[in-house]
Amino acid sequence: MPQSEYWPLAKVKPEDVQGCGESSILQKQLGAMEGEVKEIQMELAAIKRDRLDLHNTKRQPIYELRDNVPEFYWGKSLSSGELVQQYCGKIFMKSDMNFITFKGSEHVIEDTLYMNKVQDNDFMKYTEMSKLREDLIRAKNAADEERFKRQKYESKLKDLELKLNNICTTALVTTKKEREPRKVTDEEISCLKTQIRDAKDEIEEMRITLSEKTEQLQDYRLKYLQAQQQVEELKRQLDLYEFDNKQVSDQIQIEIQKMKMQFQEKLQELAPLPDLLKGSQMQLQEAKQMQRLAEDSTQQLSSELNRVKEKLVIAVNNFNQEKAEKYKILEENTAMRLSIEEKQKEICDLTRQVDELKCNVLRLEEKLLQEESMYDEKLTECAKLQKEIEEMKEENNRSLTRSKERSESMRRYMQTQISELERQLVQSRAQTRASQKERDEIRQRMQVQINNLHESFELVEIRLRALQSQVTSLKNSYTVILSEEDDVSELNRITT
Repeated sequence: MPQSEYWPLAKVKPEDVQGCGESSILQKQLGAMEGEVKEIQMELAAIKRDRLDLHNTKRQPIYELRDNVPEFYWGKSLSSGELVQQYCGKIFMKSDMNFITFKGSEHVIEDTLYMNKVQDNDFMKYTEMSKLREDLIRAKNAADEERFKRQKYESKLKDLELKLNNICTTALVTTKKEREPRKVTDEEISCLKTQIRDAKDEIEEMRITLSEKTEQLQDYRLKYLQAQQQVEELKRQLDLYEFDNKQVSDQIQIEIQKMKMQFQEKLQELAPLPDLLKGSQMQLQEAKQMQRLAEDSTQQLSSELNRVKEKLVIAVNNFNQEKAEKYKILEENTAMRLSIEEKQKEICDLTRQVDELKCNVLRLEEKLLQEESMYDEKLTECAKLQKEIEEMKEENNRSLTRSKERSESMRRYMQTQISELERQLVQSRAQTRASQKERDEIRQRMQVQINNLHESFELVEIRLRALQSQVTSLKNSYTVILSEEDDVSELNRITT
């Protein structure tokens, strides 16, 4: 955007910047601005993620519920007996009673209700399609109007620029050719200045309006593209609905025709049963007369009857299993209907959230525009700071070179000291080796002396033991001598 003298956001002069703020204050401001920009970017990323999630949820077809609907609605490969059991109930046949129970009317009613619901949904989708088309037409018309207005404003801008150029050229020509008194020239100059200022203001206003109109055009384009995407998605969903409805209707008609044919066949099979009963009674009477002759045949028939009974038991078990499966399928249908209602409620909640998010997005876009203007202002400050940083880098490089030279001198000095210390190390190692040799010799001498002392100690112990034995023997002999002397003294006394 061009900035005139009357631009509301005035430029910051470099002299003012140098006078007001130091580098530390500018760095703090830059850090704060970067933090705000990062927060805005995080908010925008979160909004984009929410939009993508909503877009993906909208793209999921409503007929994903097809997998949850019972299998007999979707033409799975089933045998004729299973189809009869699913649509028309069960055919109970007994030997004494011949009757048919038809229970398929409930499923037919459910199919018709399902078809009506699908048709209602299709009608609602068609109405939504018509509304979206109207919105598209309105958006196109608005975009055309905005383009026309933009062209008008651009033409006006060009005219104003031409006028400005003409005014400037005429002013220069008149000043060069006609030099009249100061009063007349001052008035003309003031008039021309006012005209120039007015023209500049008009140009700036026109540019601002042009930028606003371009932003509005971009918004209209985005809305137009979103509406086109929604229309395409609805068309796809409608095609899927029509295809599924055709399949369901064709399958229902085919299965109804099959059921009719099967009922006709069963009725034809049951029609000759009364005549057969009468003939069997006559045959029973004849069989009573011919019973003695037909004992062998009755044994064979009894064996065959046992086989038939086993088959009947197996058939009854299969019948009970199929009945349990049917009840399970009905329970699953009820559960799926409840889940469908819950999903519809969730969809309504999501639409409300989408509207709220749209409002938040508009607010954030306004904040973004404000932050972008602030960001442009701060970029200029960043450029100045980068220049200062480059100067600081040059000074740092110089100081680094000086420190490197000092470090090299210190390194040489330290290398000399290291070489001297290595020499001292070699000398100390030689001294330690000599001391280790002396220590080993002293240890050997000490061990020899210790062994000699140990041997002498053992000899002394032996001598001590011998002396102890001698002392004990002397003690014993002394006691004997003393006892004899006492006896002699007593005898002398007695005699006296």
